[in-house]
Amino acid sequence: MAKVGFIGAGKIGQTIAYSALVSGAVDEAIIYDIIPELPDKFEHELRHAFATKGIKAEVLGTNSLDDVSGMDIVVISAGKPRKPGMSRRDLFVDNAKIMIDLAQKLPPKNPGAIYLMVANPVDMMASVFMKYSKQFTISAGDQVETMRMRSFIAKKLKIPVTAVDGFVGGEHGEDAVVLWSTVKIKGKPADEFSINKDEVSDYVKKIPGEIIRVIGGTTWGPGTIIADIIKSIAFSENRVMSIATPKEYEKEIIHVSAPTVVGSSIGPSLEPLLDEKDRWHLNSAMKDFYEVYKENLKQLEQATKA
Repeated sequence: MAKVGFIGAGKIGQTIAYSALVSGAVDEAIIYDIIPELPDKFEHELRHAFATKGIKAEVLGTNSLDDVSGMDIVVISAGKPRKPGMSRRDLFVDNAKIMIDLAQKLPPKNPGAIYLMVANPVDMMASVFMKYSKQFTISAGDQVETMRMRSFIAKKLKIPVTAVDGFVGGEHGEDAVVLWSTVKIKGKPADEFSINKDEVSDYVKKIPGEIIRVIGGTTWGPGTIIADIIKSIAFSENRVMSIATPKEYEKEIIHVSAPTVVGSSIGPSLEPLLDEKDRWHLNSAMKDFYEVYKENLKQLEQATKA
């Protein structure tokens, strides 16, 4: 089990914290938010829920970042959420300012922690946080898209989702790519089944926007999936997940997802085992990410000078 700090107690932060604690992976949780009383009252909610479930984990809700100390994992969901009609990338400058502030304040009190980024645009925020903190940072990346892909194929073929394997990679969001060389259905290649690959890809990219339009946000899916990343780290399960880990590209650290072993240590990546077409997609994603990221960094620099 692990000590986990949750930075941000909005809807997604609450869902991740609840799911991670219920999983048994967390024995101590510190939940921080800048909104007065929010983390304290959420702590009470958790304690009420855990009373009926007999969960013994210790929880503290706080408005003081100083309380986030000695954590094994720090999960960062703080920041402005995506609204209907918005791209994740539209959030870059506002949320990057928050990441820079956290990058200066969190590491001194949490030496050796793994930082797990959730705030959008998630991969770029991981890169910003690592750039300014110099701490090992991963992004939840395309593990959410991976589960969306598996669930959609299972629904279309009317089979249990446990019969579908495979991963989505690249940048989280609209540029994510189904890595078809990894997709297996009942242990067989996807090409042996009647699947419209374009339909699968469209679903993975468009369903988040549809959920946001109707419900107001994506919470239960991402929250539960990200809690599984925490669990795999805490219990060193060494599950293969499509998370974004730091990679050097043109002397800049960037985060792009590929199937990766997730345990108490992160890696190795299984990218070398992908077929040539899927590796090309990942290389293309890195190039596109880098170009947009550098442009966004320029905008950030201008905004911080203003």
